[in-house]
Amino acid sequence: IVLGIAKPAAAIVLLLPGLAVVKEWAYAGATFAWVMASLSAYLSEPGRVWLVPIALLGLLAVSYFTRPASRSYRTFARASANSGRFESA
Repeated sequence: IVLGIAKPAAAIVLLLPGLAVVKEWAYAGATFAWVMASLSAYLSEPGRVWLVPIALLGLLAVSYFTRPASRSYRTFARASANSGRFESA
């Protein structure tokens, strides 16, 4: 039930503009889900079914690393720090 709600919510957040901090959490949650899915499939299913979650994880990684800098949390944190609203360590 949790993944049935979390995965569609993460997909919606990743498609919406803005929400840099929430996007980072969506990417992290999707990464954990795909890693655990591949592990589960590898340990329980015969054949190469476990490659499907690995392929989807690869697509997620491409999406994460090729996104524009304006949609990155680091850019958001830097801009907030420069405006005096956010203190970074």
